[in-house]
Amino acid sequence: MASVPVSHLILFIASLVIAAGVVGTITTGVDRVSAAVDDAGLDATEQLRTDVTIISDPSAGVYNASGDQNVTLLIKNTGTYRLAPDGSDLDVVFDGAYVRPGALSGEVVSVDGATAWSRGDVLRLTIDVSDIEGQDGGLVDGDHRVYLSVNGDEELFQFRVEGGN
Repeated sequence: MASVPVSHLILFIASLVIAAGVVGTITTGVDRVSAAVDDAGLDATEQLRTDVTIISDPSAGVYNASGDQNVTLLIKNTGTYRLAPDGSDLDVVFDGAYVRPGALSGEVVSVDGATAWSRGDVLRLTIDVSDIEGQDGGLVDGDHRVYLSVNGDEELFQFRVEGGN
């Protein structure tokens, strides 16, 4: 008779050990899912708060053919998210070619000495066309496209060059 309660006790202890292992595994999984949801929420918030608008006039001659062969765009931060004042947050595609960060330079022109590109501020983005693959001799006459992306916000700017090179 004494062996029955001992075997029950052993089975009870074994079931507690197994249950503790299962709870530990589930807790770790829930923690990982919770962290992933938090990260996704932060990314979504960043995307929703980011908005930029290209305010340059395409007919005003954004391309400097006689000088450094640069394309200069004015971009206004219309979102509530603060961006880097040098334009390093931007991904730029020019006529289908990715523009390396070294070919870009940016400066906030609406505020002197700005440490961030805040809502309402205007950034002057200069694209060095000679540093873009396939654009060695400058831009040819015709239509050109600049595609900007920052934190999921996308903008397209189209302009025409006539008598450029």
